[in-house]
Amino acid sequence: MDDTDLSGLDLAGAKAYLLDYATSAKLARKAIEAVDADIALWGKRVALAEGKGMADLAQAAKARLEELEAKRAPLLAELADIEAKVRRIREKLPMVAAKERSVDPDRLLAELQMLTGTLLDEGPGGSSLEAQMAALESESAAAEASAGADAGLQALKDKLGGKGA
Repeated sequence: MDDTDLSGLDLAGAKAYLLDYATSAKLARKAIEAVDADIALWGKRVALAEGKGMADLAQAAKARLEELEAKRAPLLAELADIEAKVRRIREKLPMVAAKERSVDPDRLLAELQMLTGTLLDEGPGGSSLEAQMAALESESAAAEASAGADAGLQALKDKLGGKGA
């Protein structure tokens, strides 16, 4: 699995992911600084013990110094790996931003309505197109129902008129 794969993340998620790695890099740097401080301290202790002629103490201090130096190498490798991942994520971040919709149509509509001072879906009479269409449809349905009722009434009259004649 590629740790720098940003597919499936939105821009905010990708930035949070980058922040996590940057935080890890900062913590690794602090760990290296702490080990470096310990190395400097034990280096001074080795020199002090050798200066005082205490060979057994100097040997123990050298052993501790070697342990610290061995601990430093993997920390440096980890830091280099994390920093490389941070660089790759930063390179991919603009691609994630480009994939996101750059124009929000709802916001654009609202801005246009604010500039013109009218709602864009209003017709000349002030009512919306949907409201005008609904009124037209109801008028048409009423006319059809009325025509159907008139035709039925006429058929009934003709039927009754035919019997009575």
